[in-house]
Amino acid sequence: MNTYLTVALCVCAVAAFADGVTVTVEDFKFSLESVKKLNGLKKAPFADPRVQRSRAVPECLDPELPKEFVPLCSSPRAPQLFEKLGAIAREAAICEICANVACSGC
Repeated sequence: MNTYLTVALCVCAVAAFADGVTVTVEDFKFSLESVKKLNGLKKAPFADPRVQRSRAVPECLDPELPKEFVPLCSSPRAPQLFEKLGAIAREAAICEICANVACSGC
């Protein structure tokens, strides 16, 4: 009985801490869960050739983009910052244990 209680408490603690991880890129801060969603957006190709030829950041044109990334879209460094966020999203496990300098709140 005590083993089950201990396991349940550990699972709850891990879940609580996972939600609190913050990713910081330059002056912008995002939740790790939103950054993970961004990684899924980057994999979706745009069929519209005008979007592919434009200088607009494809992620900013995606209607599924989490709202917390909208201010980043107006930054002149948006393409580079989205690349950094994509790298963090691909290695999310490293961020969850705060082994990446950009991650905090573990």
